[in-house]
Amino acid sequence: MSQSKMSNTSSKWRWGRRWRSCRLRLSSNNNLPSLPEELLEEILVRLPVKSLLRFRCVQKSWSTLVQNPTFIAKHLRHHQTKTKNPSILVEGLDKIEDLQYLLQSHPDEGGGVRVLDFKGDSMGRLLTVYTKMFACINGIICIAGILRGHYGFILWNPAIRKGKIIPYTQSPNCPPDALSGLYFAFGFDQNSNDYKVVRVVEHKKKSAENSITRYCNAFYVYSLRAECWTQIFGTPIHHNNIKLHSCCNEIYFNGVHHWIGFLNSEPGDSYDHHIILSFDMSHEVFQIIRFPDMFFPNKTLAVFNDCLACIVYGINEYIDIWVMREYGVEDSWTKQLVVGHLLGIQRPLQLLGNEEILLVDENQTLVLYNIGSQEIKILQRTGYPKIFMPRRAIVYVESLVSFTGGIVFES
Repeated sequence: MSQSKMSNTSSKWRWGRRWRSCRLRLSSNNNLPSLPEELLEEILVRLPVKSLLRFRCVQKSWSTLVQNPTFIAKHLRHHQTKTKNPSILVEGLDKIEDLQYLLQSHPDEGGGVRVLDFKGDSMGRLLTVYTKMFACINGIICIAGILRGHYGFILWNPAIRKGKIIPYTQSPNCPPDALSGLYFAFGFDQNSNDYKVVRVVEHKKKSAENSITRYCNAFYVYSLRAECWTQIFGTPIHHNNIKLHSCCNEIYFNGVHHWIGFLNSEPGDSYDHHIILSFDMSHEVFQIIRFPDMFFPNKTLAVFNDCLACIVYGINEYIDIWVMREYGVEDSWTKQLVVGHLLGIQRPLQLLGNEEILLVDENQTLVLYNIGSQEIKILQRTGYPKIFMPRRAIVYVESLVSFTGGIVFES
């Protein structure tokens, strides 16, 4: 064995003895001075999840605290307020067009990459076909797919490596040949402290008189607390000829999920009226929000200055950022920024706060653009698959949030 390896082994052995000795003293010596519970909690709430999970074995009281719902909520709020230099959860396709999920830290925090490999754990064995990731809320990632031949969702917290399976059956009122699209949403109802999954089933109806195709939608909501699906009836959205956009340009903001869609106001019209379809998770209400009356070549939804925003691109090599200053008031749309001239940039993925834009360049590489300094940083490629085409990105905040009831698993 080389001298360096012997030194490393010896060092690990010494630290192992010190750690075990420390644990023994903490558990056996009741005369050691202890911190007040309030101060101890203020210290622990600032630690990352990985450290807290390790510290559960130090003292029984620590393990109890880490599993306390009040502490879990306080820990989450603390880490959510650290908006500067967030980690980014990136979904993309590899060389065989299979979905991959990467956790990319901010360059100012080291810029490291962690691959969330679902195929190697229990979740990968459950998912036979990936559909897509469409939200990450309070550290929980929601992914739709086919689970052992059946349709369903997986809610997964990679920080604590625990998940929950939510199966569903196809709508009996929608024949398979009439199915046009499936769209999903995941959100948190703050009023009832409940997580909800929304499923939109879009199907086609062709008129026998004029052969005009119209699109109808059925809506289903799953409550994690009640552990059941319910169908929403009586919403005016059922009777509107709305077709949701198939691209990954949706966003969850202030308890409301938003999709970009098309509204065909008259039968036979082309779908050129872009709208936003929103769903309020607390009140379970849909709303149609219209864009300004102008041409948008390409767009994706975002949040800017704590307002709903839209990133418009494809106009030469410039990016426009529009902001709805008063939520739900269509006349309050305002062009906030024009960013450019950005050579070699293919499209934007996400706004990170009010200062940075995550972009994809012509080589399918992730780059970070600082709006103020106009500086571009190429994110670290080490740890990425050899071929990786980013599809969407979501700001990620880790949490201790766990699951109970139903089909719960550890990965």
